Amino acid sequence: MTHLSNNPPPNPPHRHHYIPSFYLSRWATGTDGKLCQYSRPYDRIVPKRKYPSATGFAEKLYELRGLNNDLANEIETKFFSPVDNAAADALKLIEEQGNRTRWDSRCRTGWSMFLHSLLLRAPEDIAAFKDTWRYLLLSDDLGRWEERYQEIRKAEDPKSFYEHLSNQSSDVHDRSAMSALVHIMDGGKVAHAIYNMIWHIIDISGADFDFLTSDRPIIRTNGLLVEGGHLALPIGPRRLFVAARDKAALRPILAMSHRQLVRECNRQVCDYAVRFVYGADDSQLDFVSKHQATKDQPRLAQASADQRRKIAAAMLAYSAKARPG
Repeated sequence: MTHLSNNPPPNPPHRHHYIPSFYLSRWATGTDGKLCQYSRPYDRIVPKRKYPSATGFAEKLYELRGLNNDLANEIETKFFSPVDNAAADALKLIEEQGNRTRWDSRCRTGWSMFLHSLLLRAPEDIAAFKDTWRYLLLSDDLGRWEERYQEIRKAEDPKSFYEHLSNQSSDVHDRSAMSALVHIMDGGKVAHAIYNMIWHIIDISGADFDFLTSDRPIIRTNGLLVEGGHLALPIGPRRLFVAARDKAALRPILAMSHRQLVRECNRQVCDYAVRFVYGADDSQLDFVSKHQATKDQPRLAQASADQRRKIAAAMLAYSAKARPG
């Protein structure tokens, strides 16, 4: 920040936000342009005023390692930035029109992809997916990676897929994993399911407490397409976005009192937080201290062996594009 401005300095290109600042800015309601970040740097929860752009990021999180700066940041600049820009427009539309929102394809698609990305883009998700992707390539559970490799192998290439992989650097493996992850987020079934759900905005202007959010902001059931399937996302201190599989799944949420709804949402976003919880101020310090990071939320990128095989099957059509090298 300079002496000429009360705004934070612009983000460097290698600072990759897994919780975008356009989203967190909804909690920056004070005159200082900051929100309250709750974290546990030592043995207790500490509230600290932060600019939305100064939290929820990791250095070079989506970097394509081993490439020059422009190419290394392509996933951030050519995928996440457009998704976040479309989602920012969608959120503005929600705030202006609420449940009367007239969605165009760009905003609805952008918002769906943004919600899906929040389940896959945090540092822990990226690390877990890289492990899963490496497992998929090396194990060849379905016996099809070798087959695919032979279809595209050139005469000068190694004779087997395993040999080809063994010759690759860790940077090449990481780039392959990041390309595959973007492919999943760009055309994934989860985003498609969210797009087709019933969307509803709940305003809790008369409630005693504000919604909190965190670095694990999505509240969800174990399956979006199962009976009662839904997800929810606080979109500001006084608004909650809900996507439900059907009206039966939405009905019990709408039946909750605002006080009960805020408490349950805040409990979940705090319970499953990894490093940070966010609020407009530090008024909920006692609540956050009791709940923050007390549970592990199952992540989409942390796949079991069966899930890995399903991922492998889904990715076969993409393997020629995503193979290392």
